[in-house]
Amino acid sequence: MHFFVLKENLAKALSIVGRYIPIRPQLPILANVHFKTENNQLKISATNLELGIIFTTAAKIEKDGEITVPGKLLAEFISSLTAEKIEFVLDGNTLIIKTGKTRATFATTSPADFPPFPATPDAKKTFPLDKVKDAITRVVFAASNDEARPVLTGVKTTISKGVISLSATDGYRLSMEQVEIEDKKEELGAILPANSLIEVIRVAAETKAETVGFSIIENKNQVIFIFPQVQIYTRLLEGEFPNIEKIIPVGFKTRVIVEKELLAQSVKTTSLFARGAANIIKIKIEKDGMRLSANTPQVGEDEDFVEAKVEGEEVEVAFNFRFLLDLLANFPDKELIFETSGPLNPGVFKPATNKLSFLHIIMPVRVQG
Repeated sequence: MHFFVLKENLAKALSIVGRYIPIRPQLPILANVHFKTENNQLKISATNLELGIIFTTAAKIEKDGEITVPGKLLAEFISSLTAEKIEFVLDGNTLIIKTGKTRATFATTSPADFPPFPATPDAKKTFPLDKVKDAITRVVFAASNDEARPVLTGVKTTISKGVISLSATDGYRLSMEQVEIEDKKEELGAILPANSLIEVIRVAAETKAETVGFSIIENKNQVIFIFPQVQIYTRLLEGEFPNIEKIIPVGFKTRVIVEKELLAQSVKTTSLFARGAANIIKIKIEKDGMRLSANTPQVGEDEDFVEAKVEGEEVEVAFNFRFLLDLLANFPDKELIFETSGPLNPGVFKPATNKLSFLHIIMPVRVQG
């Protein structure tokens, strides 16, 4: 193997691919990146067995070949170089990296030991990213981080009659949104890992991609996201996703319309006094607004009032403030509608305008007194 590559292109590829190298690899080979030259291009791969990536970049190929090399060390070394062009030569089991002033050697491992990637099929579905990326961001944060229930670490994704529906829940909150697409015939039902969708959005931003291809490898239970330079591989999650339709309230006794920024600032202030009280803040809905309060005996207490439009009954409900802050950080509208039917009923949050189908539900906390 012998090739030349621009430092700028290689450094960018390694910065993205390096995120897929596990901190504590289950197998020593997973600490490596895989290099392969093919069709006058350089392909760099990494995987943690849950997520995998192939990044393709331009290179001048003198001789084809493939090898694996320690990924973190290589990335640090490349970033330290000042030359614009870098030469790679494989001599036996040693990878030689040269610039005009620098020469380094890296021990390598046989590429036969590196986990193979499935052949990349043509993208069966292609979506404009500007339509789906914001919806993904507003949904994935509600997915669980608890691997004890793997299905809750995913985002239920369905496509039917020209609509992509996304939903995620950790058992305490639910976030969902629908996005219309042009293809009215496409059908899909799958649970995609939330972390893979986060990575798709991140890679799209880094590579300035405007569309993403999508294909499922049925016999491998994997899905591939395809960009012009990048393929991201991830497993599909198996299991029964919760029946979220049963969670969504069909009516309300109290409805509040409030400015998002005012509520966010009030929650942040009140939360300072809730950290020692299981993160609980109380919200008392009065005729002219919302009164937020928190009390930690060893610290003190705080009460904050936010003006709002209120209709229906006065009620007091308690929430984990972290769930409220997550929601408000991802909320898509300037005004927020909050609906509730009582202190033990789910709180429903949605935009005040009808332009977006975003819906978020937070389960309340039972408090004494």
